[in-house]
This record gives sequence, C-alpha cells and structure tokens, in this order.
Amino acid sequence: MRRLLVCAVLVFAGCGRPHGLHPKEDFLNRLRSADQKTSPANVSSEPYLGERGRAEAQGFPDVPTFFVLARTEKIEKAPCDRCHKEPLAKIVKRQASEPRRAHWSIELRHAKESVMNCATCHGQETMTELKTLNGVPVSFDHSYQVCAQCHSKQAVDWSGGAHGKRAGGWAPPRVVFNCAECHDPHKPALEARWPAQRGERSSVR
Repeated sequence: MRRLLVCAVLVFAGCGRPHGLHPKEDFLNRLRSADQKTSPANVSSEPYLGERGRAEAQGFPDVPTFFVLARTEKIEKAPCDRCHKEPLAKIVKRQASEPRRAHWSIELRHAKESVMNCATCHGQETMTELKTLNGVPVSFDHSYQVCAQCHSKQAVDWSGGAHGKRAGGWAPPRVVFNCAECHDPHKPALEARWPAQRGERSSVR
C-alpha cells in the first residue's frame, strides 16, 4: 500500500510540466511565452527610462532579449585616452616626478593581490576598454561580461531577473542596471547602512 501511495505521488508531481523538462527550462519557457504576449499599446516602461542610453545585453541566449543601462556616458573621465595616450607602464614609471592625477587614490579591495590587480580587468595597452581574462576587449557598457567570468552564479540570476534592479518599471522593454551601478568594481562588497527612514516601534495592544 505504501509503495502504491509513493507511485501515485510521483505521477501527480510530474503532471505539472512536460515529461523530462527540467524546472529551469520550464521557468524559461514560461518567461519567453509571457514576454511574447502582446501587451496593450499604452503599457510601456519607455516614459520612465529617461534619456539615458541602453545597450542590448550579450552572452545570455537562454533568456529573452533585454537591455542594460549604458555606462560609458556616465563615466566622468571617459574617454580614457584623453589622458592615457601612452602605455600604463610608462605613466607609472614617471609618477614619482609628476603630480598624481586621477585614479591613484583607488584602493583595490576585490580579491587578493596575488589573484587580481588593475590589469585583470583593464587593458594596459588600450585603456578605452575593459578586457576578459583571455584578453578579449569589452566595452564599459558591457562590463557585466567581465564580472560574469568569476561571478557566474550571480550573472545567471541577474540575466533572469532574480538579482539586481530593473529600470523604468516592469512593463517592456526590460532594461536593467549594470553590475557597476550598485557595486563599486574596485570594492564590490556592499557596506552596511541605515534605512533611509527609521520608524518607531508600534506598541502592541
């Protein structure tokens, strides 16, 4: 009798999705179908996205098309080659005889020095772009690709909408914040902070 009951439970548990379909695949299929449904013409996040640029996210073929807020236009010192007109090694070599300019005050607290330094993410020859661990150039607008190399689990959650923040609201198009919008790339751990407004504890009556 117990064996029959267990078999019945297993049969009913499998009725919720097609045979052999993994829960993640089932979720992605539902996400795609919901994204493909025609929304009313007046429902859109566009009016709330502002004038800031966006770039189509690359490297996540398993999820519906989405966009990230552009980073380059927000970087005050960009383009980097306004100052970085020669190799970084040459600039560092003469730093003792010249006043230090931007970036020298940055303290890298991301990983151990034996694992990571500036050149891990920044190309030393072409400072206008980031680079992957294999030396492939990456635009600052797609900096999430550099982060995803080590933080793959977070990147999967981010691409699916379970990590990070969405801009403009939940109506299409889906535009999300880049990793560096919330995390300082040089010191990514979020610091403890007080809530924006603290309310008094209400007395229980």
